[in-house]
Amino acid sequence: MTFPQAHQVELIALAELAGISAVPGVYRIILELLALQISPEDIYILLKQICSQSTENQASDNPEEV
Repeated sequence: MTFPQAHQVELIALAELAGISAVPGVYRIILELLALQISPEDIYILLKQICSQSTENQASDNPEEV
């Protein structure tokens, strides 16, 4: 499913106002999930899990030297 570019631009602007930054492809995927009637709460939980896993992976890849 495709969305008008305006919808993606509006979502990016809203996210930036909220202090959120991501690549445009992430916003496109979020719009597609919403079109599939995935609840915003479920999308939030998914993004939260992805972010925490990414943070954990970065921490294990870059251990601090003591």
